[in-house]
Amino acid sequence: MKDLSLAIYEEYLQDLYKTATEQGLFMKLVEEIGETAEILNIRAGRKAGDLDTTSELANELVDIIHYAAAIAAINNIDLPKAIIEKDRKASIKYNHSSLEEYMNR
Repeated sequence: MKDLSLAIYEEYLQDLYKTATEQGLFMKLVEEIGETAEILNIRAGRKAGDLDTTSELANELVDIIHYAAAIAAINNIDLPKAIIEKDRKASIKYNHSSLEEYMNR
């Protein structure tokens, strides 16, 4: 299996959701965040449940990434570039090393 890049994933999602609206995708994102919260509550013992929480947590996190990346894709946002730029600003603000430095080591 080939490694998946975020850029390729965005291309795929842009094609998959070419007629979708950002509002519809956002509602799905919120739904998935709620499902993730439910699993985290089970894991923390705040809610009863007998799920395989690690597997279910992985599935819900993938769904969150999916819909967040889909919103970016249909708005022609280059997520890898945006992530690096945002991290660069955060590294200056919070005085820590940057993702770019990490990638270049």
